[in-house]
Amino acid sequence: MRYSMDYSKQQNTESIFKLHHMLLNNSQVTINEYIDSPKLYGSFGSHTDSPRDCNLGLTTHDEVCLRYPQTQLRVQHFNDGKVSCYDIGWQALSLDVKELRDCYSLGTSHWFGGFQHVRQPWPLENIDMEQTPYASADLFFHKDKTIGGVQERIFFNSDGYGIFIPDDVPLYMSINGSNDGKICLAAKLDGYPYMNNVGPTKLSYTICQASNAKTIRSFMLKKYLKTPSTIPDETLFTKPIWCTWAQYNKQVNESAVMDYANTILKHGFSHSQIEIDDDWTPFYGDLDFNKKFPDPKNMIKKLNAMGFRITLWVHPFMELGSRSFEEAANKGYLIRSKGDSVPALVKWWDGDRAGCLDVTNPEAVDWFINNLKYLQTEYGISSFKFDAGESHYLPKNYETKEPLKSPEDFARLWATIAYRSDTTIRHQEVRIAWKTQDLPIFVRMFDRASSWDDMAGIKTLIPTMLTFGVIGYPFVLADMVGGNAYDDLISFNGGAYPNRELFIRWMEINTFFPTIQYSIAPWIYDQEVVDLCKKYTQLHEEYAPLMIKLAKQSIGSGDPIIRPLWWISPNDQTALTIDSQFLVGDEVLVAPVIEQGKRSRDIYLPKGKWKDVLRGGIQEGPKWLLNYKAKLSELPHFTQGL
Repeated sequence: MRYSMDYSKQQNTESIFKLHHMLLNNSQVTINEYIDSPKLYGSFGSHTDSPRDCNLGLTTHDEVCLRYPQTQLRVQHFNDGKVSCYDIGWQALSLDVKELRDCYSLGTSHWFGGFQHVRQPWPLENIDMEQTPYASADLFFHKDKTIGGVQERIFFNSDGYGIFIPDDVPLYMSINGSNDGKICLAAKLDGYPYMNNVGPTKLSYTICQASNAKTIRSFMLKKYLKTPSTIPDETLFTKPIWCTWAQYNKQVNESAVMDYANTILKHGFSHSQIEIDDDWTPFYGDLDFNKKFPDPKNMIKKLNAMGFRITLWVHPFMELGSRSFEEAANKGYLIRSKGDSVPALVKWWDGDRAGCLDVTNPEAVDWFINNLKYLQTEYGISSFKFDAGESHYLPKNYETKEPLKSPEDFARLWATIAYRSDTTIRHQEVRIAWKTQDLPIFVRMFDRASSWDDMAGIKTLIPTMLTFGVIGYPFVLADMVGGNAYDDLISFNGGAYPNRELFIRWMEINTFFPTIQYSIAPWIYDQEVVDLCKKYTQLHEEYAPLMIKLAKQSIGSGDPIIRPLWWISPNDQTALTIDSQFLVGDEVLVAPVIEQGKRSRDIYLPKGKWKDVLRGGIQEGPKWLLNYKAKLSELPHFTQGL
């Protein structure tokens, strides 16, 4: 019998229980499924009393139940193929217990998964995150104090351990908080954002172990999450998107859009579509053109004739005083405060007093989508850029037509609306994702700052791309080449264009990402920058068939297009820590320069025979290429099997 109490010790308040390869010694837990693999060490709560068996001797060999004075712990073991798992569940026995918390040592392992972060550490143990609600927020409002709009409750490490937390847990997390070397999971009944969770407090999660990071990631993704149902529009993989935001900010108008399009063609750039970003509406939420666009129908007709599809920026907010606010409020289509019949007002980056679409209300959703269809049929709009959607924008004490099981259901439903707006061509984008891996749409990274640092700057591009991929989102849009050109991260006014070197290095990184989005125009610099951007846009187009092939392979598998180096060598301790290189499939290794003023870098090649595309010759890994030269115009990359 795998569950044994025959060596349980009660003297000196010591209680030891064993379940398969899990050992519980008072509040300490150790898991070790493989003899030659490192152990996972943890601590269960903060109990000082000895527990008693709460199954009254009726326990099966795959379960243990322990009762403490105010809590109960149940652990169940199961095998799924070659993977061994433990379902762990805590139940408070008193309403006085407001928080349940377990912690595990980060150890010497390297951790991955989780969420978007403004600094995006890779691996994850490099973060210092104090306990915070596991709920999505606007990263520029909260900086590094919280997590972003793309997230899953899945974590795994290089030793093959994985953790999954179900969505009904009011989850709070810390990772290496105060440099304690732990990943801690807590369930806490503390009101917002978990308004719909009521006592008694429950904490449940699953720990599994496989042979390595790649194996456990694949297992947990398929068991607990989803995989793509098909792929987005293939044109987006091939030709760049052009967005008005960083180039024009809120000064965009009809003549600016026409000039933008004409200049794109004049300089010989390819294109998939132009996104008309903020500010094109008379009031925020009124889905029609303002006076800055006197003849939008004719404008779009001309742009279509020039080969441009036109997409529009939309969001779930309706400004107080807008026609849409009045109509939606009267029909009950806006989120309310609990117990109130009038809409709750929210603050967002474009205003302090707005209503928010109730995405749980089917009638409200149909109304919103019909307003989008009006833009498509009346003006010829092709698709949409869906902004916001983080649960941070739920009003305090919110109430929706259908209760949200988790606040992140707000993000999930907003992404589903985005998909419904364009199910045929599928060239929309969102900036949030939660349990929506099946949706064949591009997920955009949160706004990037035009900087060399790791505060949403160029150094976060690769770690963010890798993080999205390992939590199941292969179709990633890396925001705009060169960043958003904000003059600060408070007002978000534009015009602070990145310096020339930063813009070029940014473009080089984007070359091998699934899609390219320009906004800052290359021609604001000089002809050499224009020529380099055209060169790398063309190189991207040459590799687009590979990316489309990889996108199709992600259907059912969930494998990322852009992969960490450890994907092809999961036990390589060096590959597990590399955050400035990436793979395209297993065939291309890219090592861009991301340091200001640098004209060389060290490059790590994992196992394989790699063709040096820049310098020629074959390099056999694993090995370091030290001080590899890379002029400002050069992008180091290597191939195998092509």
